[in-house]
Amino acid sequence: MKSFYLTILWTFVAIVIFAKEIQCRRGRKKRDKYGLKFSDCGADPDRPLRFYDVKAHPIPIITPGTLYVSFKGNISRDLPRTIAIELGLVKYFVGIPFPLPCFDNRLGSCSYYNICDNLQKYELLGCPKTIKQYGVQCSCPFKAGEFNVRNLPLNIPKVRGFARAFIRVRGDYGLTLRILDDDSTELGCLRLGFSVKKRYKGWLFKI
Repeated sequence: MKSFYLTILWTFVAIVIFAKEIQCRRGRKKRDKYGLKFSDCGADPDRPLRFYDVKAHPIPIITPGTLYVSFKGNISRDLPRTIAIELGLVKYFVGIPFPLPCFDNRLGSCSYYNICDNLQKYELLGCPKTIKQYGVQCSCPFKAGEFNVRNLPLNIPKVRGFARAFIRVRGDYGLTLRILDDDSTELGCLRLGFSVKKRYKGWLFKI
């Protein structure tokens, strides 16, 4: 009798897991169909930085590879010279988001401070042509006005080391990008949803 109830229990658990998996797959199909999902997640109505549109290709993102990103928005007033960026990355397992840590200070939920310090050389020299052609401001302070960045190429590296052992690359992800001043006041926020897959190397072709 005890084994009978255990069988019923495990059957019920299996049905629940299977139902969640089907729901998750349907969710993935919807996400793939509509491609990249984005929203301006800024909470302060007086925030100076707003995003209107974000596009990227190819979607799903292929790793390793090159991702081309375009985005539009507005800066209502000059941003301060002290800027930090906080990234929050989650991966969905059976439809449930799990936060990913920061790997090697470059992949995952990482924080970057004193962004303007890394751009000081461009204040005197100006933006190089390789960057300027995409419509990017590359020195601080970032001036007020509309911005329209077009097909900016971003290198998507191969996931290696501990990060590779920690997560499977393929899957659905959510990314929250917050721009903060030196008092941790939010200047702007962008939330993205996207899928990632590994580059396939076949015998006759490679994608």
